[in-house]
Amino acid sequence: MFSLKEIFFQPLKCQPNINTLHIYRNPITGNQEIFLIGLDGLGVIVEYLQKTNECKAYSVSLQDFQADCRILSVEILPTTKYNTSPALIYGYAKTTGISNSDDGTSFCFDRVQIVDNTIKSSVQNRSLTFAPKFLKTIITKNLTTTDNEVILVVAGGEKLAFFSEKNERVLQDITKIIDLYLPELSHTSGDVCAMDIVTISDLETNQLKQRLIACGHSNGLLNLYITDVQSDGTVKTVHKTREFDSFISSVKFFYHNQKPLDGEQPHLLVTSSLEPALIYRNVTLNIFADPVVLSGTETQDCITSSCVCDIDLDGKNEILLGTFGKYCFICRVPIDNRKTDAVEGLTFVGETFPVCRALSLAASAYGILAFDLTNDGLHEIVIATTKGLHIYQLELDEVVKLIENRLEKKKLEQN
Repeated sequence: MFSLKEIFFQPLKCQPNINTLHIYRNPITGNQEIFLIGLDGLGVIVEYLQKTNECKAYSVSLQDFQADCRILSVEILPTTKYNTSPALIYGYAKTTGISNSDDGTSFCFDRVQIVDNTIKSSVQNRSLTFAPKFLKTIITKNLTTTDNEVILVVAGGEKLAFFSEKNERVLQDITKIIDLYLPELSHTSGDVCAMDIVTISDLETNQLKQRLIACGHSNGLLNLYITDVQSDGTVKTVHKTREFDSFISSVKFFYHNQKPLDGEQPHLLVTSSLEPALIYRNVTLNIFADPVVLSGTETQDCITSSCVCDIDLDGKNEILLGTFGKYCFICRVPIDNRKTDAVEGLTFVGETFPVCRALSLAASAYGILAFDLTNDGLHEIVIATTKGLHIYQLELDEVVKLIENRLEKKKLEQN
């Protein structure tokens, strides 16, 4: 039996916005920690304490965050030569009084450092001419120097801007020279609300062979860029588009196998606010020619968030979808056109296809992640809802029985 139990809940005073749930690696402990911020600039950092076998929450506040402001988006800059600790970038709108809208009188984004589970070293805010509703960090090479650099994408309205780290306190606007880093995005419109990137490298030389970027837009447009890097360093990009009927809430590249096989091709997951989730299979080869609809995923209001992980320990990835209708759908990936026998793993109860489990939530989901928080080899599911932060874990008794069965089967095969 496949069961999940809630092992931790941390309420927030004010609900989060979409794209404000993140994880980062603590440079001192080496462990991954959870960060979630509310619309009011008050949030929480959660870490797992191995000695006491419990999750601990630390309240955080954006120090210079002013009254009558509304958090629109959050992103984490990784530890680099400019960062001794992870840096937090947050975009916000200045409003006139309490507001339920992302509109405001002016817009800014700030950068602060996360040190010892607190927020420090605030820098002067940068004014923007548009609402920074979407932030995304991309690590890519400068085509002239071949050095890896962290690029921050800032999008909102019809605007799109790019920044790179100049030093520990300054982000430099590189929008006019983005061709040196990500030429595919030089003509992308600014109403981006979802983005993902995957790179494919040569197994022998580790040189970049191919880069895929998917951009979802608030008007329902989906952009797909497939860039091939030639042996002489020149690039060739194929650009394809699709139109959806509604706001695109997430895009995710993923592989069917939890540990991708040699030569395995990535798939592309696309979710939107009105339609069921959709997978474009083997997207590098087929582009949009082989779509599969995840039937039933549109039944609980709009899909707000998604992630991919092997939740049932069968070596194959599942898709997790958070919805505004207070459900998390867990879906098997329909790589074949027919339902196949389940690979040995935890058994789903009342399984249909492709939705194999619907996890009831306490409130609407605004973000979802899956990773090994407790360092036990199993993924926990982390969900941000309008009420706060929830962490779910597999029933460990079921996992123990599964491992025992596999060991017994292996023993019999050896005999």
